[in-house]
Amino acid sequence: MKVEATFVRGKSDKSESETVLLSAKDPPPRPRIGLALSAGGAKGLAHIGVIQVLEESGIPIHSVAGSSMGAYVGAVWAYGHDGASMERFAREVEGRWGFLPLLDPVLLPRCGLLRGDKTRRRLKGAIGEAQFSDLPRPLRVVATNLHTLERVVFSEGEVALAVQASSAVPGVCAPVRIGDDLFFDGGVVDPLPVDVAREMGVDCVIAVNVIPTPAYLRCRIEFAQEQAALRHAKLSRLARYFRRTRDSFAGVNVFDIMHRTMLGAQMRLTENSGRHADLVLRPLSFDSHWHDFHRPGKYIALGRRTAEEHLDEIKALIRRHTHEHKDSNNPLAVAA
Repeated sequence: MKVEATFVRGKSDKSESETVLLSAKDPPPRPRIGLALSAGGAKGLAHIGVIQVLEESGIPIHSVAGSSMGAYVGAVWAYGHDGASMERFAREVEGRWGFLPLLDPVLLPRCGLLRGDKTRRRLKGAIGEAQFSDLPRPLRVVATNLHTLERVVFSEGEVALAVQASSAVPGVCAPVRIGDDLFFDGGVVDPLPVDVAREMGVDCVIAVNVIPTPAYLRCRIEFAQEQAALRHAKLSRLARYFRRTRDSFAGVNVFDIMHRTMLGAQMRLTENSGRHADLVLRPLSFDSHWHDFHRPGKYIALGRRTAEEHLDEIKALIRRHTHEHKDSNNPLAVAA
């Protein structure tokens, strides 16, 4: 409904009037929300569950910035796939050996055990040869320059190639050449690109962080010890000895050590980045592992549950920024 109002200027014999049309029932513009998706390997599949809840709740996201696995999920979504189709895409590698067809080992591994070309080809199966300029939802992909160790934010060129670079885990995947430079895992320098998302012209940023905190890891260790004690109590003395010997070497291999080395740095970086987000969602689980790509349903469900638990906070964030938009667009409020 439009309301016509007349304002009179001055007190001269011939008053000058001005007609202004005010929109009494036009809703204020909704805030522009940016989504920052963290690195985290298979745990990053939780991003899909979060996106599903946002879609089902009618919460519009203006743009997305991602690092490593967050870049992969963000690229598929920015291209136009919805949460349901993204889940189907993730479940194509479900099962213990489902991920094997994506492995392309290097014959003489000088820079990495895997080339990563099959992963890029699989992504192309979902987004084709899309360029950043083709995407209906703005996307930023974070990677690390191999030689200078600088953070590089890709916003143009081939999306799949940038994502391959962003998710090239050091020591596991070979670095990716783009132009004259080599790039690898964006999670090394910026595992939760909140400031990248904010620089995309948004009013607020929701961050999804699947990287744990030291306190969380302590709780996880205590939980594992309690479970082990319960299992050992049911064993014979000899069986306890062999189980204790086996457990003392469990999880200790070069890949786990490399992963945990990088995780230690990532935890500090994500905690600092999270302070600049308006809301941080943490889909975490005690039995999660970075290489669990064969269990996508577990992580997608975890992301859904986390988003649903914080849905009231997300809606309150939108209402708050909508109110700020309304006030900033109201000339009388500004004058007051």
